[in-house]
Amino acid sequence: MRLGQRAELVVLVPHKSLQRTKTRLRSVLSREARQALSLMMLRHVLGVCYELQGVTQRLLCAPPELEPLAGEYGATLIAGGEAGMRRDVMAAARDPRIAGRSAMLFVSSDLPLVTVEDLEALVEAWNRCADLVLAPDGRERGTNALLVNEPEVFPYAFGEAVGPGSFHTHRDQALGHDLCVEVVRRPGLQLDLDLPEDLAELLRQAPQDALSGYCQARFDDRFSFEG
Repeated sequence: MRLGQRAELVVLVPHKSLQRTKTRLRSVLSREARQALSLMMLRHVLGVCYELQGVTQRLLCAPPELEPLAGEYGATLIAGGEAGMRRDVMAAARDPRIAGRSAMLFVSSDLPLVTVEDLEALVEAWNRCADLVLAPDGRERGTNALLVNEPEVFPYAFGEAVGPGSFHTHRDQALGHDLCVEVVRRPGLQLDLDLPEDLAELLRQAPQDALSGYCQARFDDRFSFEG
């Protein structure tokens, strides 16, 4: 263990209100289907986080409506879900349960294929002396998971609408501060469901699983995965 590596590890999963979730999928899914899909993915991610060993605390940063769900998976709810991803993560990182004492593993709530082994790969990279471990999305723009040793001082870039995207910004900021950075690319960490083509990719990768079957049954007839 390197000098300065924190002994505790907290997992943070942020999630917005179900009423406002996955609006970029409204061309292919009804509001009810988007909410149900979002809830199913959140349950999957929380379940994977619950299985991850060596975690001191699991936190769900979300509106109060999701507190019962947090309890089902051994997580504690902290207020969030209204101010945007970046502000929610910054506020959580400064929470007394994290700031100055714990490293933080951020995991996006919309990763339908993420596994415990994927998260273990991030932890292993951190244990190899990385100050920051990044898992980009498949487009190499967004950040789907992030493990940072000193979360309360890191400059988060979630929600960037212009420029290179949060992944490149996170990496460049860390390197600019002489932090040791590792990048972990795994299929389960790369597929997040934001756009209709992401749903099509899920159906290509996992056509038989319950989640993709649910999605396929509820797609608008105008949307096709063909060619």
